[in-house]
Amino acid sequence: MPTAHCVSTTNGVILAVDRGFLDLVQRTEDQVIGASYRDLTHPNDLEKSAIMLSMLVDRAPPFRLQKRYIRPDGSAVAASLFVTYFNNPGRLVGTLFWHDSGNEFRPERLWEAALRIQHIANIRREAFGDRLITDPVGTLLVAIYLAEAEGRVVGVERLASETRMAPSTTRRWITALQQEGIIWDDSNVVADVQFTQSGITRMEGMLASVFQAPTLLPDID
Repeated sequence: MPTAHCVSTTNGVILAVDRGFLDLVQRTEDQVIGASYRDLTHPNDLEKSAIMLSMLVDRAPPFRLQKRYIRPDGSAVAASLFVTYFNNPGRLVGTLFWHDSGNEFRPERLWEAALRIQHIANIRREAFGDRLITDPVGTLLVAIYLAEAEGRVVGVERLASETRMAPSTTRRWITALQQEGIIWDDSNVVADVQFTQSGITRMEGMLASVFQAPTLLPDID
C-alpha cells in the first residue's frame, strides 16, 4: 500500500509534501505547494475536511479521515488520512495511505466489508445474546477499523461501549494487541486507540478476504 506525507498550515495551505503525495494527486511540487486542501479535495468531501480542521486545536488528539482527492484528469482517488497537530508554529502533519490503481479493494470496499462483519455480529448478538459472542478480539478490531475509516477517535471507554465489553476486558485485549504490534504501544489508549501500519495491513488483508471467499456450494448436475 503506497504512503504519503504532507505538512500544511492550520487553515489547510500546503507547505511541504513528499514524492508519495505528488504521486497520489498526480501533480508537480510547484502545483501543490501553496495550494489549499480545497483545491485538491473532492467537492463531496470538503465539508468533512473542514470539520477536521476545526477540531484540530492545540492539544487535540490526532484525527483520522477517509477522503477523496481529485486528479487533473478529473478522476478521484480515495485515501485514509491521519493528521496530527503541532504548535510553535501551528502545523498539520498528515500521513496518507491508499491503494494502487486497479486494486479492487479500495478503502470504501474495505469499509463495506467491516460493516458487513459488524452487522453479522450484531445479528448474532440479538439472536443468541451477549454471552455467546465468542470473538472479542475480532469484534474489537472491526470497531477500531471502522472508527479509523469514519474519522472518529476512540478510546477504551468508547470501544467498550461499542463492543459491549467491560472496560477492563477491553483494556486487556488492547494490551495484547499492543504486544503483537497491531496497536501503537506509545499512544494514550484511554483516549485514542490507533492501529500500527502492520495492524492496518493485516486488517485490510482480512477484510479483502470477505470478497475473495470461495463458493462452497456443491455442484448440481
